[in-house]
Amino acid sequence: MPPAARRSLRRSACGNRGHYPLFGVGPRGEINALLALVNKLRGCRLPTGSVFATMRGKGGGETSVDSKVFGYVVALADTGSYARAAKQLYITPQGLSSAIKRLESTMGVPLFKGDHDGTVLTPYGRIFYQFALTFESGYDAAMDEIEKLRRQESKTMLLSVSTGLFNVVSRETLLQFNETANTGARIEILRTMVDYDCESYLLDKACDFALLNNPVDHHALLSVPLHKDTMFLWVSTASPLARKKTVRCADLAGMHLVCLTPSEYVASRNYVAKLAEPSIGCTLYPVDEMIEVLELAMKRGIAAVTVRSHVSAFPNEGYVGIPIEDLTWGFSIAYRQDRRLSSCDEDFLAFISAHAAFYC
Repeated sequence: MPPAARRSLRRSACGNRGHYPLFGVGPRGEINALLALVNKLRGCRLPTGSVFATMRGKGGGETSVDSKVFGYVVALADTGSYARAAKQLYITPQGLSSAIKRLESTMGVPLFKGDHDGTVLTPYGRIFYQFALTFESGYDAAMDEIEKLRRQESKTMLLSVSTGLFNVVSRETLLQFNETANTGARIEILRTMVDYDCESYLLDKACDFALLNNPVDHHALLSVPLHKDTMFLWVSTASPLARKKTVRCADLAGMHLVCLTPSEYVASRNYVAKLAEPSIGCTLYPVDEMIEVLELAMKRGIAAVTVRSHVSAFPNEGYVGIPIEDLTWGFSIAYRQDRRLSSCDEDFLAFISAHAAFYC
């Protein structure tokens, strides 16, 4: 189902109850069957500690249904394809088809049909789809609250870190908090990931805090700045610029430069745009990892834009790092705006703020 149609369906189902055109039926005949299906769905009970929901099947008897099937219905309705939905769900198309058929058998009505647009919801399916959305939302919210309470009781906070930031503040430094926390709190560090994924983890409540490259500009997040520095020009010692103590963007006009790709690194968005302006006109070679920036620059015999912590990585390769006065970067510790900070949270924020460093 296309996103626009899905939004329309959700709005209609939530705000236009009783408007028969939504389901493509008239006020007689099929509407009685639809109302019967609604009553079945109202009889569904959320799982209590298991992965099954109990619901009234055809004939009025109770039957257990694997709660994952609600996600299956949503995925199939959203994609309109068993193959795409199965790929999204990490199951086989055959397994998805069998699960849907078992559900339809339990309900006693068809939920999907095939047409020229692919696999689409029947009128019964549209009702079940709305229920499935509600179920998934409620289940996810409940699990979020349970996990939140578990972390509070264990005084454990999950920290996500953007790729490359361990070069500035080490994992060992962060884990010192576990030994010095006044509240007995501790942090667990998740795997590093690119900026956009790290931010998504935080927004989805998969972690409690995140170290993110600036700018942290999502409206749902609050942040505390921890680091600010100039970017550095990584240039051959044979270049006339190598004799300068600092440079500005205008000094880089027309140069070929290796840099980090802005599609994955938030910090590089602004300086890549600035260096590509017609007045400066740099030719840029974006790469995915900071170490690649230096390696490609040396391989091609051109310059690069890097950070302080990498300037000393290759001290004997005939290159030097020079601060670029009008290109800066930094990072912050971020958390969700709706998070009520506990004493453990404040303990951690005070600890990490004590390791802040501002060079400019």
